[in-house]
Amino acid sequence: MVKMTKSKTFQAYLPNCHRTYSCIHCRAHLANHDELISKSFQGSQGRAYLFNSVVNVGCGPAEERVLLTGLHAVADIYCENCKTTLGWKYPGRQSETLSQNKQMKNLLVYVLLKRAHEKLSTTNVK
Repeated sequence: MVKMTKSKTFQAYLPNCHRTYSCIHCRAHLANHDELISKSFQGSQGRAYLFNSVVNVGCGPAEERVLLTGLHAVADIYCENCKTTLGWKYPGRQSETLSQNKQMKNLLVYVLLKRAHEKLSTTNVK
């Protein structure tokens, strides 16, 4: 569940009990590890991850771009807090050449992400 708040800098905070991905520049929460679909994508700056849903991102206008798999309509997505472009979204229904698993999904470039894991206590309580 996403906790919404107005008193904090970011629009949404993901639960502490999950592994999360954050913006590398401002640490705004972006995605929960459970929303990760694939790690086998390539972005303009290297490896990229495909997520089912993300938070704290804005979306630019859709435009046609030539990607490794051909011509696709994509829209840049950026961090709502620091405005860093993080990747792109495959908007709406597209041609049959775009596989079903990409439609309405978000691609985030790995080098722009900070992974956070829940730290388990290593102290022994007696």
